[in-house]
Amino acid sequence: MSSFKQIVELIADDLTAVEAKLTEQTASEYSFVDMAVQHVVEGGGKRLRPILVVLSAKVCGYEGSDAHTLAAVVELIHVASLVHDDVLDEAAIRRGRETLQTKWGNKVAVLVGDYLHARVLSMLVARRADDPAMAILADTTQAMCEGEVIHAYKSGDFDISEDEYLKIISFKTGKLIAASCTLGAHLGTTDKQRLEALTTYGQQIGTAFQIVDDVLDFTEDTDKLGKNTFGDLREGKLTFPIIYARSVCNDNEKQTLEKVLNPNTDEAEAIAFVEALFQRYGVEAHCLKVAQNYADRAKAALTVLPEIPARVALEQLADYVVSRES
Repeated sequence: MSSFKQIVELIADDLTAVEAKLTEQTASEYSFVDMAVQHVVEGGGKRLRPILVVLSAKVCGYEGSDAHTLAAVVELIHVASLVHDDVLDEAAIRRGRETLQTKWGNKVAVLVGDYLHARVLSMLVARRADDPAMAILADTTQAMCEGEVIHAYKSGDFDISEDEYLKIISFKTGKLIAASCTLGAHLGTTDKQRLEALTTYGQQIGTAFQIVDDVLDFTEDTDKLGKNTFGDLREGKLTFPIIYARSVCNDNEKQTLEKVLNPNTDEAEAIAFVEALFQRYGVEAHCLKVAQNYADRAKAALTVLPEIPARVALEQLADYVVSRES
């Protein structure tokens, strides 16, 4: 299995072009605006969505610079959503650095997120009216917002079902990941089978990605994760590992679990109970197995595409989404 670094090296020139596009398209003549925007745009991250745009375009035969523009667009949508999420979650750290709301306050953070969405609109206006990207991204941003609203409404709902949660994350996370693949594919083909294959691939790895993220919130070291761990637990959010633990534990444990999900519960007590529960029922292993099943279905969807380096990289990327091995 190739490492994530090797996958990135395959499209290194493309990703350099995407970074340049991100800087160029978000620059402001006002120094503070520029400083605040670049704080989040240059904040790093794996650039998973731009990578998917570029690889999906290549596997469909497209090698042009338009992939860089669309890759920048999806990354800006993603970054804007993170900025707004950090305000909602009162997060102090993101990608190993202070969040905007910590550094400059909620007002600046919300407005910077809005500014990034405005830049996306500006970039899209320059495209032709019948470009498929318009409809794809309009549908995607709407779904992302709907997913956020539903998840906020369901916050604290101890009875949320696994199916309900998977639907929410398919909107919040999966839609933009799937759109990244679909956008890239449209640059190189009009073949319905290939377009559907890459969309399905994106949907499946989107779900796998979020399930693994949910697990890492409980298991990863804060420094490696780049943000505070146990964030979902602190907010009383039910995520995939908690929903599974709830389904397999006994009645007494279930009652205690519901209690510790209350944000007023002592944090150390809540963490200790959840860690013990996860270990007792093998929650991490179960969740990673489920995520790998989604990744395997993603890889299976690619069999209709030519077996060229870009397709191999997409297959390897599906496994990376689960393993997160650099």
